[in-house]
Amino acid sequence: MKQEARIVRSESEINYSYATIRLTQSRIDKGLIAVPVTLAKWFPDRNADIQVYLNDSPISQSKRYSSYNSSTGECRIGGVRKWFEENGLKNGDEIVVQFIDKDRLLYRLIPEKRFIAATQKLQTALDKSPDESKASKTLTELCQWTNLEKDSVVLNEYRRLAASSPHLGRQSVARKASRHGESTPANLRTLLGHLYQGHCQVCDFWFLKRNNEPYFEIHHLDARGGHHPKNLVVVCGNCHNQFEYADVAPEYNGEQWLIGVHFNETLRRVNQIALIAKMPSFSKELFV
Repeated sequence: MKQEARIVRSESEINYSYATIRLTQSRIDKGLIAVPVTLAKWFPDRNADIQVYLNDSPISQSKRYSSYNSSTGECRIGGVRKWFEENGLKNGDEIVVQFIDKDRLLYRLIPEKRFIAATQKLQTALDKSPDESKASKTLTELCQWTNLEKDSVVLNEYRRLAASSPHLGRQSVARKASRHGESTPANLRTLLGHLYQGHCQVCDFWFLKRNNEPYFEIHHLDARGGHHPKNLVVVCGNCHNQFEYADVAPEYNGEQWLIGVHFNETLRRVNQIALIAKMPSFSKELFV
């Protein structure tokens, strides 16, 4: 009789949810992975050959999958003894299981430590992007790696920066014998561009440039307050000039997000997607 696997939930180390399976020595010795019945719905209901990406390899391998309806009475992925050895996997280690495409029987298996390290490496690359083109490319890689839609990844990364970025001062850069505030980093400008699609957070005005990309400017609420997400607002040229030259009185919520602004005593509500979109809780699910 099938027994439901016990699911142990804990907070994810990264701002993405994922599922793991804990290895046992008996399965390691046999070179197979026992898939708990709770995860069986993501696998075929019959014996089949499935395609598996191992670690971060872009090339899938064919592995034999046995369903609960087989003579073994257990969900199994076989033929992974060499992979166990190459990764030094031992009793008690956990592997991340990604369900890339159930219809195509496509999956990924990777040791949990490698999965976390690879995700954090992509996040670091995003944060250090030298320009928006590189930042956009890294975002695409994050979408492929996490198997999520771009909108979800963009919001996850923006919230990560909002939660973890230090409140540092904004540096100055010299330009033609004058000094200007340094430009917004490429990662934040790219994330804000995806989040608001050029729509001004204050008045919602937007337009497309000749290259068919939305035009937008970024205003620093505190000119010397650095590039923390809470200090940045996507604006049109008109609202940007009002921030600079009008009589401005901002309104903040308890978490110091700008939620309204008075231009010459006229109140404008500020669109903050980070506050409107539902904040998920990122968890790790261990199936044992």
